[in-house]
Amino acid sequence: MAVFSFIEEYDLSGKIVVPFCAHGTGGLAASVRDTTAALPDSAEVLEPIGVYRADITSAETAINEWLDNLGFVVAETNSESVKERKLRMIVDGQKISSTLYDTPAANALYDMLPLDLNFEDFNGIEKISYLSQELPTEGEPDGCDPDVGDLCLYALWGNLSIFYQDFRYSDSLIMLGYIDSGMDVISEIDEDFRVTLERVD
Repeated sequence: MAVFSFIEEYDLSGKIVVPFCAHGTGGLAASVRDTTAALPDSAEVLEPIGVYRADITSAETAINEWLDNLGFVVAETNSESVKERKLRMIVDGQKISSTLYDTPAANALYDMLPLDLNFEDFNGIEKISYLSQELPTEGEPDGCDPDVGDLCLYALWGNLSIFYQDFRYSDSLIMLGYIDSGMDVISEIDEDFRVTLERVD
């Protein structure tokens, strides 16, 4: 039903639709037929693929062959222009690995590094610190639903947030990245603490 709701909401007239799914013992059943019937007549439906749930971990070869038969190719990327945005948080001598997303706000934060910031607890849910300058937010989503380990910007106050508890969707909360490892170090701190943020070259 989620697929049918998507088809109802978006106009797929003249679009190419490529059905693919994982499935149980029932296979694709009537999925492709029913999906095709729900699409506009001008939509083109290509050959589908279904992967049995037990075969998912070994299905890469079959999926690549399917894509090749459909004429899809892997896009080449310029390795010099694609760089992971990694940063290191140093807390009381302990190193915490983090990753930043490729977004204007996250990239601006990366350009500001290195930084020394004071963090404090907020509501028993997150550790926050205020930046000395604003990060760009134009084009960013209106909000997000943070999980444990997410690094965010609360645009209204201009503070960084490291969530050590799951939290609800919040307006003006912008995802910057996440903690790769060492989240336990942050979550166990009961008082204000100082963090050095630096790039990982």
